[in-house]
Amino acid sequence: MPEAYHSDLDPQERALHYGDGLFETLLRYEGKIPRWQAHYMRLGRGCERLSIALPEEAWLRQRVEQQAGKAANAVIKIIVSRGRGGRGLHLPEDARPSVLVFSYPWTPVQTDGLRVALCQTPLPINPTLAGLKHLNRLDYVLAALELQNRTGIDEGIVCDSEGYLVEGLISNLFFMTRGRVYTPSLEFAGVAGIMRLEVLEQLRRNGIEIEIGRFPAELLLGASECFLCNSVRGVLPIAAIDGQTFDVGETTRSLMRTLNIPAINL
Repeated sequence: MPEAYHSDLDPQERALHYGDGLFETLLRYEGKIPRWQAHYMRLGRGCERLSIALPEEAWLRQRVEQQAGKAANAVIKIIVSRGRGGRGLHLPEDARPSVLVFSYPWTPVQTDGLRVALCQTPLPINPTLAGLKHLNRLDYVLAALELQNRTGIDEGIVCDSEGYLVEGLISNLFFMTRGRVYTPSLEFAGVAGIMRLEVLEQLRRNGIEIEIGRFPAELLLGASECFLCNSVRGVLPIAAIDGQTFDVGETTRSLMRTLNIPAINL
């Protein structure tokens, strides 16, 4: 292992004290990691914005493979902490990044549509951190707590502090009305998902008009079809939002057939 990185958890990690770091969540499927390069490039963009040294790709890939072991299918989580700093915001001069890799069981999601709720907890507007998969997830934790005692809810949707739609708790949001697909801007809050980019590219290839912007929840509730996506679960249709039902539309079905691993046919 290069001396440039720590690979064990230390109580003085800045990730523990300040949430000072980034993470990536990847799917390992049939012994391979789809979209590895896209995940590594996003990690690199995040490290650059936070001024954290990016782990060398070959070394990181080897760590991921070691952690996954013999599991053909798994969810892999990579955490990159700025390093060990102890008390106080200023880093010691000899600080080195810490890279932690975890492996979890994976099973494909089988659903005819997610039951979703709009959360009351807002996401703060912060263009400096918008788009990054940084470790400060308390807003999402609080939103998830809203859903804890609600039976039959699969996912929550969050808005920013000005009331505009942002995304799901663990996914990006798309919806369609009058033949046009809408997805919230991530300029001020949210996570720039790997699958979100693939969905946008596929929609453009299919000649479907896309609008990216800041939209109120009322526009979503008037949609003809809507879905959520992330790189582990793929594209999943929304069947209901706070009890209001939606059909699984052909645009959603097409994306599921094209992008999901394994492909889902509805």
